Amino acid sequence: LVVIWAAKCAHFSALIASAESCPATLFRVTRSLLKVEEVREPFQGRADEFVQFLSDKIAQIRTDLNSDWAVPAEMPRAGLSQVIWDEFEPVTPEEVDKAVKAMNATTCLLDPCHLPTGRNQPG
Repeated sequence: LVVIWAAKCAHFSALIASAESCPATLFRVTRSLLKVEEVREPFQGRADEFVQFLSDKIAQIRTDLNSDWAVPAEMPRAGLSQVIWDEFEPVTPEEVDKAVKAMNATTCLLDPCHLPTGRNQPG
C-alpha cells in the first residue's frame, strides 16, 4: 500500500512540475487529486433532455394556439387557409424600393420596414 501511495505521489508530482506553464493541465491534475469519485461529463445526456424539453414546448405552443384560435364572423374563411408557394418571381432591390415607397407613409417608426420616403418630412 505504501509503495502504491509513493508511486502515485511521484506520478502526480511529476505531472504538476511539468504543468507549471500550462494552467489548464495544472487545473485538471489538481481537480483529479481533489475529486476521488468518478467524474462524468457535465453535459452527458443534457442535449437529449434539452431536445425533449424543446419538442414538448413547441407541441404545447401549437396546441395552445390551435385551441385559442377563434375565427371572427366577419373574417373570410379563405384568408385562414395555409398558402403554399411553389413558384415565385424574383425582384430587384429597385423594385422593392419602389414598392416600399408606394406604401402609406403613416407606418410606425418601430415598423421593421419603415423607410423615410420624403413625402411627409418637413422641409
